[in-house]
Amino acid sequence: MLELPQDLVIPAPPPATPRLAARYEQLLSTAGTFATREYAEVDVVEVAEEAGVASSTAHRYFPSSAHLLLALHRRQLAELKRRVENRANTVRDRQQRIRHLAGAAVELLHMRLAQPAVNACLAELVVPADHELTGLVGEVDELAWSLLAMLAGDEERGRSILHIVSGLVSAVRTGRLMPLQAERQLKAACEMLARRGAVRTAPARV
Repeated sequence: MLELPQDLVIPAPPPATPRLAARYEQLLSTAGTFATREYAEVDVVEVAEEAGVASSTAHRYFPSSAHLLLALHRRQLAELKRRVENRANTVRDRQQRIRHLAGAAVELLHMRLAQPAVNACLAELVVPADHELTGLVGEVDELAWSLLAMLAGDEERGRSILHIVSGLVSAVRTGRLMPLQAERQLKAACEMLARRGAVRTAPARV
């Protein structure tokens, strides 16, 4: 399990001015290359140096590696959600909706498998309820299950598929499954859950 230091400062909100916003986005983009490492190998100062951003600026917005990696994943999920919304708006029948759902879930699976540092934040990070990082963790979780709910039909099924993704990532990471096996199992689970009851013909409101 990962535990955050207790003396972290509260991060500043994402900047609104163009110059600082560009540096913020550069930090996130650079963090994407570090996310393929294990969590212990990700350091905010190293990311800042690689991005060409002052470490003081990086720490202002990301006081820990967890803050940086979760912010990166939040951006990735927001981009995936926009793509899912476009797919959901063009669905013609239930079978197509199920295919799109499986595709989104598999994309989420591979996103986490390809980024061990991000996955560690999602699966191993211990965040006390009163910690300021709790809000970011909750935002990331909601983005993940809500984009699945658009195609699954409701929130319950979106959350269930997200839990399945987490379990399959763990199985691959510990060598109990090969990635292709996990992908097949995830597709089967999506079809089973989507067919359980009526699947809506319009995107779920989340």
